Amino acid sequence: MAKFTIEEFYKGEMYLIFAVKEAITIGSLLLALEDAIIRENVSKGVYDGDCTDAFKEFTNQVCGMFDSELRSKLPKPIHLKLISTVLINKENVNTILSEEVLNEEHLVLTVTMRILGFDDGLFMLSIPKLTGEEFFCEVIEENDKQFKGTILVVDDSNTDLRIVRKLLSSEYKIVVTDNPNNALSILQKNHIDLVLMDIYMPGVDGITLCERIKRNAISNAVPIIICSSSPTQENVIKAIRAGAIDFLAKPFTRQRLIQKINKHVKNNNVLLPCQ
Repeated sequence: MAKFTIEEFYKGEMYLIFAVKEAITIGSLLLALEDAIIRENVSKGVYDGDCTDAFKEFTNQVCGMFDSELRSKLPKPIHLKLISTVLINKENVNTILSEEVLNEEHLVLTVTMRILGFDDGLFMLSIPKLTGEEFFCEVIEENDKQFKGTILVVDDSNTDLRIVRKLLSSEYKIVVTDNPNNALSILQKNHIDLVLMDIYMPGVDGITLCERIKRNAISNAVPIIICSSSPTQENVIKAIRAGAIDFLAKPFTRQRLIQKINKHVKNNNVLLPCQ
């Protein structure tokens, strides 16, 4: 298994799971090592220093291929960096993968790799669901998944958008935008049960946006929670006067966020089927 860290605009990790025999064999050729001896060791399950070097070289090459392919096709900057390679099996998987990674929703893709002179090989690519959605610029959902409601999150911080989606996506369908000017359009085109927005945003701040939403006949009934990392009594008063139903201080725990949202989403005990 190879572990890549994703840098630049996207954040997260990818796990690439190879058939060990093929990866080591191809890597040994790349390093011009004695292939026959390595093949024999691999067939016996003996993974010596040459095998380890071959595996690392192969995954380094694959990392470079992914990086160059994705960089030109994704809408925002990316850089992949190989940070570890390890032989993984059913016995050691729980010690190699952290509890946080195991509990996070992942997209698992099966891909065929074709290399001249070798049989076609399969490998699995595991990407955190949130990172995958950023890659593909769309929310990836199971057709039969059910949600308590749909939340629109408005925040100019992509880091905060990721955090909120990670905290809420198991229970709520999350629609996000980092541009407050898009919020009204989203509200008019989608059924939104609640808006969660930051107070400090460039161009249109949360107070102004809240007032605009409440003046609009289509969206004025949607409850709004305004957030701030530097809450003041003045800001809380302004938010409530602008039409916000509640105020939430950052950073918040999942429990606190869910508690606030459940309080204001109508019929929050009814699961809504994903559209």
